[in-house]
Amino acid sequence: MTAGGPRTYVYVDGFNLYYGALRGRAGTRWLDLPALSQRLLPNNAIARIVYCTALVKDRPGKPDQLAHQRLYLAALATLPNFELHKGAYLEKKVRRPLVAGQDGSTPEWPRVAYFHDSEEKGSDVNLATRLLVDGYNGHYEAAAVISNDGDLKMPLEVVRRDLGLPVTVINPHPRRSTALSPNPLPENAKYVRLRPADARACQFPNTVTTRAGRTITKPANW
Repeated sequence: MTAGGPRTYVYVDGFNLYYGALRGRAGTRWLDLPALSQRLLPNNAIARIVYCTALVKDRPGKPDQLAHQRLYLAALATLPNFELHKGAYLEKKVRRPLVAGQDGSTPEWPRVAYFHDSEEKGSDVNLATRLLVDGYNGHYEAAAVISNDGDLKMPLEVVRRDLGLPVTVINPHPRRSTALSPNPLPENAKYVRLRPADARACQFPNTVTTRAGRTITKPANW
């Protein structure tokens, strides 16, 4: 994707990126991931983007979620050296106790309520697997992980310690995970903060054309 610097694979936890830096921020979600990676890692040669996510489901009030996500995935698929791995998106009802109000008042009956909830499964495992397999196969000279998920601590340590390769954590959240990027940083570790301004500066054109000639248009408010 660019010349110069260590050959670098960028591993993206799609949901962690979305909830950390993109959710509710118009002008950030039509994200050009290679451009973003190069902006944040100017001294690296970005060779591949590995994107781990799950297909969402439409909800009341958000009837186009899945269609918009599919459009974005189709835009990403126009990139050279792009790789997609899908986990699962689970919807469920959960039972939660109601808590006291700020004035200390206790809720009237009922004391519990049922809520719609969702959970994304598999992206962290898929990301960790590809990070390790690609590292052991010698596919990259450096890796970057866009996530703030502390569950990725061990695979990052294995790449740094056992393979002797540098890994940069690109954190899309306001708070820093000390599991992924303690202070001071260990050997072969770097830390970069991804801010919404970085995302706004690295957007696809409003229309993208696929290799088959199909035109993809950015969804409204993206």
